[in-house]
Amino acid sequence: MLVHQEEILLNAPPSQVKAFIVTPERIMDYYPQGTTCGVFKPGESFYCQGKAGISLLESLPVTPADNGPLKVVLKVTTARGLKPPFSPEAIKHAAFFSMVEDWLLHPHGEGTRLVKCWRDVKKHRLRWLPIAFIVKQTAKAESTKLQLAWNQAAMAG
Repeated sequence: MLVHQEEILLNAPPSQVKAFIVTPERIMDYYPQGTTCGVFKPGESFYCQGKAGISLLESLPVTPADNGPLKVVLKVTTARGLKPPFSPEAIKHAAFFSMVEDWLLHPHGEGTRLVKCWRDVKKHRLRWLPIAFIVKQTAKAESTKLQLAWNQAAMAG
């Protein structure tokens, strides 16, 4: 089920935006109250930590569409109360929610029109928490930060 969708114009080509999506430091550009990040498997799985918890981001396989936009799909699993060293298994075991993010990258002039969708939110713990509402509100705040930071990173090369 779709929770929220945003359209973001970026001054970077789709190939560069695709690389940003699987780079933890680029995710930290907008991650809520981010503190640390790291890689488990390059291009496949990484983590970002903030004051509210730690998220495992895993790239899911995508079947390319003929003449369609580039697409990246990430499964995000978020846990609370974990201490380093982090592992995908520990994050999954302590998860309080998970969701899927679809990133569609459409060429737009010399840049990219990014359509980002947040969907399939599942609560594993803290069932009283209105997590879909929180995801939607957080997503709205993240988009402006993402746009500013990624445009700046694209200019820096």
